[in-house]
Amino acid sequence: MKTNEIRNKYLKFFEKKSHVICPSDSLVPQNDPTLLFTGAGMNQFKDMFLGKGNLNFKKATTCQKCIRTGDIDNVGRTASHHTFFEMLGNFSFGDYFKKETIEWAWEFLTQELKIPEERLWVSVYKDDQESYEIWEKCIKISNSKIYKYGEEDNFWPSNAPSVGPNGPCGPCSEIFFDQGANAGCGRKECEPACNCDRFVEIWNLVFTQFDRKENGKLDPLPNKNVDTGMGLERMARVMQSVKTNFDIDIFHPIIKYLEEAAELKYNGQSEHSILMRRIADHTKACVFCIADGVLPSNEGRGYVERRLLRRAVRDGAQLGIKDSFLYKLVPIISEVMHEGYPDIKQRRENIARIIKSEEEKFHETLEQGTIILDELMESMQKNKQKTLTGKDAFKLYDTYGFPLDITESILSEKEFTVDRDGFEKELEKQRLQAKQSSQMTGQVFDTGPLSKIKDISKGTRFIGYEKSACEATIIAIINDNQLVDAASTGSEVTVILDQTPFYAESGGQIGDTGILESNESLVNITDTKKNNDFILHIGKTTKGTLKKGRVVNAKIDMQRRNLIRKNHSATHILHYALRKVIGQHSEQAGSLVMPDRLRFDFHHFSSLTKEEIARIEDLVNEIILENASVSAREMAIQQAKNAGAMALFGEKYGEHVRMVSIGDFSKELCGGTHINNSGEIGLFRIVSESSIAAGIRRIEAITGSAVLTRDREKENTIQEICEILNTTEEKLVKKTQAVLNDLKNLQKEIHRLKQKELGSHADSFLNSAREVSGVKIITKKLDNATADDMRKTIDILMKSQTDIAIVLGSTQNGRTIIITAISPNLVKRGLHAGNISKEVAKIIGGGGGGRPDMAQAGGQLAEKLDEALRFAEELIGKNIEQAKK
Repeated sequence: MKTNEIRNKYLKFFEKKSHVICPSDSLVPQNDPTLLFTGAGMNQFKDMFLGKGNLNFKKATTCQKCIRTGDIDNVGRTASHHTFFEMLGNFSFGDYFKKETIEWAWEFLTQELKIPEERLWVSVYKDDQESYEIWEKCIKISNSKIYKYGEEDNFWPSNAPSVGPNGPCGPCSEIFFDQGANAGCGRKECEPACNCDRFVEIWNLVFTQFDRKENGKLDPLPNKNVDTGMGLERMARVMQSVKTNFDIDIFHPIIKYLEEAAELKYNGQSEHSILMRRIADHTKACVFCIADGVLPSNEGRGYVERRLLRRAVRDGAQLGIKDSFLYKLVPIISEVMHEGYPDIKQRRENIARIIKSEEEKFHETLEQGTIILDELMESMQKNKQKTLTGKDAFKLYDTYGFPLDITESILSEKEFTVDRDGFEKELEKQRLQAKQSSQMTGQVFDTGPLSKIKDISKGTRFIGYEKSACEATIIAIINDNQLVDAASTGSEVTVILDQTPFYAESGGQIGDTGILESNESLVNITDTKKNNDFILHIGKTTKGTLKKGRVVNAKIDMQRRNLIRKNHSATHILHYALRKVIGQHSEQAGSLVMPDRLRFDFHHFSSLTKEEIARIEDLVNEIILENASVSAREMAIQQAKNAGAMALFGEKYGEHVRMVSIGDFSKELCGGTHINNSGEIGLFRIVSESSIAAGIRRIEAITGSAVLTRDREKENTIQEICEILNTTEEKLVKKTQAVLNDLKNLQKEIHRLKQKELGSHADSFLNSAREVSGVKIITKKLDNATADDMRKTIDILMKSQTDIAIVLGSTQNGRTIIITAISPNLVKRGLHAGNISKEVAKIIGGGGGGRPDMAQAGGQLAEKLDEALRFAEELIGKNIEQAKK
């Protein structure tokens, strides 16, 4: 049975049992900032399990894409470890419980998948007699196949009863497939807990029925929940009767490509087979990460992704694949996975470009970093050290982009280790330095005052699409991160209302500003943010005393909102124009919509040409001039997709969405505020286009009267230039070209005269040179000379003599530069320009160093230059005398 068939069977089976099929959550967790990646099917239902959710159903089923990197070193080496995998699950939020869960699991396995009953074994928590009896009496499994295990194996979270954490928890029951005695350790007493390969865990049924308290007491929950998880790849392995998860159908085309690229045969046992499995897994993980909007970087999720890609590149190099190759796996992965995840196929070109760019970048990095690491290992060997310092490991990571695990891997090949603790300290130091003081957002209230009002209010109702002002009741006032009943004049406050016209920052659109007004008080609102279902009005009490429970008139700054609306609609039209002009791959990667400008980030791998920018601008302005109608409708997600609405890269949408349409051009899922007709935008102008990351470009643009203001300023600037050059606007280009030509000719003449001057300097320097044992020593101070001037003088002098040592110094803009040069003959005799430069640099209060033949020093003590040159002359003289001996 194919993997896709198992996925479909599972979802349809539970749909028949009145479960709602929910789409997989994004790999970027939407409602849990504590997680880097979604690692389980229950993540998207966290609020439902905590009793805070508001879904209108109590039974759900999903196939969740997951990433876990805790066992990354086992990937490829074991039969079942992955970083990316799919988790099938069925969930109950206070509806059915143990009996139905166990019965349905048995029904699906034995009747839908036709797995022989005798191949299935189960385990239960040692104190969960209820589950034990359901298995024994209802399912009629022999008690010889039901095993009782402790809280480490059969409780979620593991060991919760004895060590915590506090909160919802419960026993679990696991189902195992018996691969037969020949697949395992051979012991008669072999059982599911054995570490051999005989038993494959295929389904975990978690029964959340307790609330653990501080003293370890397990209180029964009023609403009991069910959370189950079945690894799709493991189940496919069972159904396809293969040895490992990597032998199932969805991995065949990937492995086949790697066999051809490496010219090696995959046999499942060899070291190169392990590398192929790891490449297949890591590339698949990265494809799905990028599809969900995660781009390679040196922080957070992006760093995990970069680490996976770079491990795969290095594995490829060990297989003998020298050129970039991972990006060629993208169409293969999209083909085998598109049935479950059609967005992968739609975005495959862009995903491939991002991966290829990252591969190319890493090939350069690997070359540079490997040279540095080789030098470090050589030094360690000389000094009889076995451990690379954390500082050096961090430099490789920070400067050369070497992930720590790759450094460790290369070191281990030569029997070296790395100081991991030292590396972590350096990393933490950098994080603290880079950490910027952030604005107060709703997240600070997750465990603070906001959590206290969740029980008494369902949140804030947003009515800002229809109204710009309304009467609203104050639900809560927060001052200094504390809930207060009142706030006097001058207090910095966050106000929560029962309803509001204020739009909270979201989807790139900044929050509204305005006032909360009543007879007793006035609050100036300077920002609006959102935390779950609450809209936070952030501002300052400027009059009277604000009190909880009072009614205020909430008014937004409508002039500012109108400017924002124009710019937001303009981003939608710009998105459409980009896809028309440069291609469908140019999907949105981010945006910022403000009253005075808009910023739009998109996927593309080269800078836009002048012609492309002009065509994009023209197309946007054409749509503005058409005065196309702008409308917004709420509908089911599938209905919106059927209508052609674009779901944005990496965004998570609920069952119901808001579709914003602009004429017949643009249809996007968007919760922002928009104008009524495109003509209200007035004008559109791109002011800049740049790169912000590999494969990501950024356009900054302005609209409406801002375009006229900018054009007027440019016109004034042009007029000023015309006056300076004594010409007209029509002749400005020709006049500027003539001035530049004159300038070039003057620069050529200056260069000729300078070379002549340098030549005469060289002659006089040679005539006045000190001679020691047949070696000419020249130490001279040049007035206002650049480093380049001094090098050219040195070149002239070097050509005239075979035994010569030169030290030239100059001061420019308060900084002193000294360049030391030693002829090849003297280098052979032991003189070293770099060592001399280091000593000379100390006198001028700086540092220096370089090659044996040429070195440079720099410092701030210009007044010490003469002294430094005298010292250099004496030092060189001593070195020459010593070289004679």
